Amino acid sequence: MKKANVILIMCFALGLTGTAGWAEDNADEIMRKHYALPKAQDMQSFTIMALRKKDGSRTDRKLKMYSKQTKQGTNSFAEFLSPADVKGTKFLTIGNKQGDDDQRLWLPDLGKVRKIASAGKSGKFMGSDFTYYDMENHSFSDYTYTLLGEEECKYTKDGVKAKRTCWKMASVPVDKDAPYSQVLLWISQEDYFVYKTEMYNKKKAVEKRIYITEVKTVASIIVPVKTVAVNVNGHKTLLKMEDIKVNSGLSDSIFTVKNLEK
Repeated sequence: MKKANVILIMCFALGLTGTAGWAEDNADEIMRKHYALPKAQDMQSFTIMALRKKDGSRTDRKLKMYSKQTKQGTNSFAEFLSPADVKGTKFLTIGNKQGDDDQRLWLPDLGKVRKIASAGKSGKFMGSDFTYYDMENHSFSDYTYTLLGEEECKYTKDGVKAKRTCWKMASVPVDKDAPYSQVLLWISQEDYFVYKTEMYNKKKAVEKRIYITEVKTVASIIVPVKTVAVNVNGHKTLLKMEDIKVNSGLSDSIFTVKNLEK
């Protein structure tokens, strides 16, 4: 299955955004511009994943991550380098615009590939605060949208830390089997990038929040350098991307089951 015009800005300034029809139209326009942001044809990075418990204890994991755009969606591949208990674990996603992405996990201790079923995509990825559903690449038509208003967002872009105005957007998954009842998004009016996400479970209670705290522009692509996922139970996952390379011509052979099983 598979942003704001001058009229919208004037309406906010004059307090004239009260009608549902205008809100719905502008919500779709904003989100279409978000999904139309330039994307890297391929990207690779060295990533640190830090798992932090409520008591403050922390476990760092290091991994290599790769992604590549195809006609069918986004393919991605990740390999854990350390520590020893996860070293050699690999995760493959094959994008599918017509349905669920194909996701497979290589578990070296068992010596076999585990396919992530649609019903299992609400599960946590490697004990982090990201689900397998979060790891998929979603598109405009996967949700319906309602514009809720404006709020300030704090983030660092290309070394400049500031408060910027964001649109606050409610998005409801079209797929009834999605793990969330709704997802709130904060989209920057500066660049249409999503800098904050708030996920609600099936009971319509907040489950977690994801913050993009720092981005940098690489070859006109906005790259999230630092991301923090905060679960309501107090557990946190921090991601930091380093040694980022875009459009380097990654081989299709990276994104295969054969490579997963090496």
